[in-house]
Amino acid sequence: MNKNLTVVLPVHNAEASLHHDVRNVLEVAAELSTGLRLFILDDGSTDDTYDMAMELSARYPQIRVMHHATRQGLGSAIAELRGQIGDDLVLVHDGASPIQAEQIRRLWDDEARQITRATDKNTSIDDLRHAAATHPAMAAAHNRLAGFQRLSNMAASDDSQLTRRDQQAQKNVGVIPPLPRPNFMGALANFALGE
Repeated sequence: MNKNLTVVLPVHNAEASLHHDVRNVLEVAAELSTGLRLFILDDGSTDDTYDMAMELSARYPQIRVMHHATRQGLGSAIAELRGQIGDDLVLVHDGASPIQAEQIRRLWDDEARQITRATDKNTSIDDLRHAAATHPAMAAAHNRLAGFQRLSNMAASDDSQLTRRDQQAQKNVGVIPPLPRPNFMGALANFALGE
């Protein structure tokens, strides 16, 4: 998959872990895309998080740093970044859970599978193994719990250029979606597949 990748890390008082987390994110993301950008948003930290982020941006040209003097939250970060991001794939961390760089690889692979599925009209029982194919709400909940979420059409200059789905997705960032009711056939398929 030949796509650009932007990763957004909102952080608050993350001085102790920022260097390690950023290094891991850069290692994983660099394996996936040559068009990589990493935005670190210091959201009102009271420690030396901003200084550490600036040191990292001086060392790595892929890093851009933004700073809020007071804590404003994830919604504000997305609104601020909206005009600056035009890449094909944008992954935003929730800013609360631990940063696990391997989740970036999983979301990247999921994106590649979705592209493949979109071009392949034939479905098989193997598709039942992928939560995104059978239970979109469950997949969204799993992605939310994973820490990173995928966003699209960030470069649109106003809401009128965004699709209704993308507008809703941006409003729901940071909110765990409702889980679907139990699906007997899905449970039966999982049982049959040994999951």
